[in-house]
Amino acid sequence: MTQSASNESPSLTQALEALRRWIETRQFAGYEPFDLLNSHYLSGAWARKALPAILLMQAGKRFAGLRLRQALKIPPSRNPKAMGLCLSAYCDLSQAGYDVSAEAAWLKNELIRLRSPNEAEYCWGYDWDYVSLRGTRLPAFAPNCIASYFCGSAMMEMHKVFADSEALQIAESVARFLSTRLHRSFQSADEVCFSYTPNDKTLIYNSSALTAVFLARIGSLRENQEYLSLAHKAMVFLERGQLESGGWYYGQLRRQRWIDGFHTSYNLCALLDYQRITGDHTFEDAMLLGHRYYKATFFTADGAPKYFHDRTFPIDIHACSQAMLHFIAFSSIDPQALQLARKTFGWTMRNMVAPDGAFYYQRHRLWTNRALYMRWGQAWMLRALANLLLASPLTDSVRIAG
Repeated sequence: MTQSASNESPSLTQALEALRRWIETRQFAGYEPFDLLNSHYLSGAWARKALPAILLMQAGKRFAGLRLRQALKIPPSRNPKAMGLCLSAYCDLSQAGYDVSAEAAWLKNELIRLRSPNEAEYCWGYDWDYVSLRGTRLPAFAPNCIASYFCGSAMMEMHKVFADSEALQIAESVARFLSTRLHRSFQSADEVCFSYTPNDKTLIYNSSALTAVFLARIGSLRENQEYLSLAHKAMVFLERGQLESGGWYYGQLRRQRWIDGFHTSYNLCALLDYQRITGDHTFEDAMLLGHRYYKATFFTADGAPKYFHDRTFPIDIHACSQAMLHFIAFSSIDPQALQLARKTFGWTMRNMVAPDGAFYYQRHRLWTNRALYMRWGQAWMLRALANLLLASPLTDSVRIAG
């Protein structure tokens, strides 16, 4: 491997290298907050009924760590979204001067292998059965737009960085999946909301917005006016759902009326990406209002990213990684943003890192959940650290202690 420029902060480089070793040693396989139903002890039909499944999954998410998963003989597995995030990270590392072409090619081939079965186009889901308190049911590897977005975006980056024509063909297939298999809910003639999966008609802001960004990306590349029109209409839906404060509820149902940091950031990054890709500034005011709200609402004075808008705990590793990615993205229009990304990096390194270089799941007021999850934590942090490395030359102000 060829190291990148010598003016990088050693703390960032060391954190990145330690996390890479942790992930690569495990061959990108690990555990997840929602994987309890992967235990063969819980394979019966009774465990798939709504109430037992929800109770088991919530227990696995909130309380179960590595020991219980090992006792239940839950196998570490490769999650497609984790693989997509890692592939995006390796694309950033390649641009930063690292020789990771072999690793990137391997990840691409694994994503091809892990695509959702019985689908004409490329798409992806999660490697475990999922039953949500809020009504969503996803069989293992059944496709959803979020996993497909991140895996498809990784393919776009693979094409850009490594001139991989097959990766571009796969990304175009993902766009066909998103545009044909997801349900479209029309609130009015000039707006649309894409469903989370082909099997529901949910009205969720972030998943619809990310779907729109992907269609805008392929639409702009291929001059596909249908994709560009759908993307614009989905952004209209997103803008009209914005609260006066600048944030969004997770979705439109009453049971979806909570506001969290990383889904808020998904929406804002989608607006920023849409504007950058298309040159359409229609939604700039909504984006800037939301960015100001995000900065003012979701962080403590020392840079800790809050999960919800109205309370500090739990502090979640996903919120840490997405905050870094958010501020890196917005550094193109906000001169303070890159320093805020570095501030979040510093807080995360002081408070969330394990001795072996992986990252803990959550900090609560009185205790820390030290579970080391692959997709939820490590893949996201690898993506964030690689993106921060690529963002700019780093100075001595970017240190773990500072």
